[in-house]
Amino acid sequence: MTFIIDAHNHIGQRAGAAQSGPELVAKMDTAGVRHAVVFPFVEGNFTNQGPKEAYEACPDRIIPYCAVNPWQPDAVDELRRCVKGWGFKGLKLHPTINGFHLSDPKLVNPLFEEAGDLGIPIIVHGASDLYNSPPEFAEMARRFPRVRLLMAHMGFFWSVDQAIAYAKALPNLYLETSRVPVFEIATAIRELGPGKVIWGTDSPFVDYEWEFRKMERCTTDPAVYDLLMGDTLAEILGLAR
Repeated sequence: MTFIIDAHNHIGQRAGAAQSGPELVAKMDTAGVRHAVVFPFVEGNFTNQGPKEAYEACPDRIIPYCAVNPWQPDAVDELRRCVKGWGFKGLKLHPTINGFHLSDPKLVNPLFEEAGDLGIPIIVHGASDLYNSPPEFAEMARRFPRVRLLMAHMGFFWSVDQAIAYAKALPNLYLETSRVPVFEIATAIRELGPGKVIWGTDSPFVDYEWEFRKMERCTTDPAVYDLLMGDTLAEILGLAR
């Protein structure tokens, strides 16, 4: 049975969107998803309390990541507290919403250095926006080769080809599929191999079942499907099947 892990979900509430841990687990059960990575919405004065509570309620289903705003002076301390104190497994950054270049050395290097020391991956919003364009990811992947870096949305819409090229050149850079059409995902699988492409949904902003079912259209090979849908991320996170 495929070890299915959804790499991208939001917990909490913001203007126009909300999702609780039980609501997400209900979606997972309907689709047949075993685990889900969660982090907070990152608009405004967000906290990591929602993912903590979701993890405590469903520790066998939820994989908590913290999110931080690098402009906050305690960002590194918050990352360390969430991982060492609460058992969080990764870090989420959103340069576009929080207003920083991913490759800004003063703001972001300390977070990547800490993630490297903690041995955790980082997922970053990676649509074709200025602050988090594929070259920004490439620069950080080169600076921090021991950090596994996931590009959420894999450069969609305009920068998918560039994202694929950088992921091919950099062994620690991965592409995550949430909200990306089948054609672009299948292209990435063909050009990179399945071990560099990771499935996620970006719930609650999507039709959960569609984001799950679309992956069946990206490959007919069961071994490739297993890597896409969870095996690669399980290896990154050190999860046992």
